[in-house]
Amino acid sequence: MKFTKNLTEGNTYKAFLGFAFPLLLSYLLSQVYSTVDAVIAGKFISQYALGAVSATGSYENVFHSLFNGFAAGFGIYIAQQFGKGDHAAVKRDIVSNGIFVVAVSFLISILSVTFRDPIMDYLKVDPILRADAERYFMIFTMGYMLTYVNMLLVQALYALGCTSFSLYVSFIAAIFKIGGNLLSTLVLKLGVGGLAFFTVLSSGVSTVCYLLLLRRVFKELPTEKQAYRFRFSGVKGSLRYAIPAAVQQMAFHGVGLLIAPSVNALGADATTAFNISNRLYNIATVSLWAVTNAFTSYTSQCVGKGDHRKLPRGVRIGFLLNCLMLLPFVLIPCIFAKPITTIFFPSGVLGDAYNYAVRYASFYLPFVYVQLIGHMYHAYMRSLGSVTTVLGITLFCSAIRVAATILLVPTLHLEGAFWGQIISWAVDAVVSFVIVFFFFRTPEQLKAIVEKVRNHSAQKQKSEV
Repeated sequence: MKFTKNLTEGNTYKAFLGFAFPLLLSYLLSQVYSTVDAVIAGKFISQYALGAVSATGSYENVFHSLFNGFAAGFGIYIAQQFGKGDHAAVKRDIVSNGIFVVAVSFLISILSVTFRDPIMDYLKVDPILRADAERYFMIFTMGYMLTYVNMLLVQALYALGCTSFSLYVSFIAAIFKIGGNLLSTLVLKLGVGGLAFFTVLSSGVSTVCYLLLLRRVFKELPTEKQAYRFRFSGVKGSLRYAIPAAVQQMAFHGVGLLIAPSVNALGADATTAFNISNRLYNIATVSLWAVTNAFTSYTSQCVGKGDHRKLPRGVRIGFLLNCLMLLPFVLIPCIFAKPITTIFFPSGVLGDAYNYAVRYASFYLPFVYVQLIGHMYHAYMRSLGSVTTVLGITLFCSAIRVAATILLVPTLHLEGAFWGQIISWAVDAVVSFVIVFFFFRTPEQLKAIVEKVRNHSAQKQKSEV
């Protein structure tokens, strides 16, 4: 069975859908079992258990986005190497970067647990949530190594066109995690600590599965026999993409760390509602991430192959599929906001947290279509090597979101945080469109950009010889 896939060959629509559809189902399954966790916490532990699980989420999202961005940038680099047929570099650099991520994430885990009290104080975790929030934080944080190496493996496999297997892994992880959480909550009575433990354990199961697939993929890629060990040159070569992408993702998602005190200071109800709104957003955007991943791999492989002529067609198809596939994920929670939001709360407990969450689903969630514009253009520019441009746009828009949130929350309360996010999306969409229109659109511009990227890669290879 052939696992790798060159997306630049054959029908582009079929290639995008073949790549994105298993990925969409995988993401959706992942978000579903994450949401089931939230339901288990709210229904079977306490009405504030969900708030405890999410109280430190903004801190965790900083590192989640950092490593996710690093992995995404690394995936672009690997897709380019695969596109030009340098399979030896693909194997060597995946191994080196995997070891690098394990070491760095383990260090972050140790430091996070050591300084957990100052972290909780900064986030203004409500006293009602503090004990459970700290218990969840310590267990979940010690599993960073498994979570983040998982991200790197997944993005590397996506870069090689391997997406179908992720669906099976997500299914296995979902059964393992949901079953474990029900066992820990209903039978063992472990509370939020049990939720954290089985979340980490499911990441470990996924990581083992991806390592087994990677071994098969390595056998499929024809190269001379080589020893797999850590080489800093393998990490250094990918940093041109990985570091700016990591900082960009941290700026985009990690902005939550800066606005978390404003949200948490509104009380436990606001913390809980904000967590529910984030979960609804994550479910709604599974198609956005799936199609954009397909578009990123396609564009990066075109760059590696040196074929700039196919890039405009990829942009058109990427936008069309994103708009169509996002629609049901936005309409359903918008129309059925009340019954969907109710599942997060114990029977009869419907207060301010519930009202805020319903308002988000029915009114604010459709604005994700504004985010789609900037999101696609970011992927396009990153794949063409302009990662610093994307970083600059994101830093600027993140600053706007923080400022808007801080200004609006005192008068609009939690809805001020929602508006801050939408305002930043709108600015991002306008700025990204203008930059792409003037600098990344014509055949002459694209040809020069692709040649520049390939020349840089060739020079890097010569320096390593």
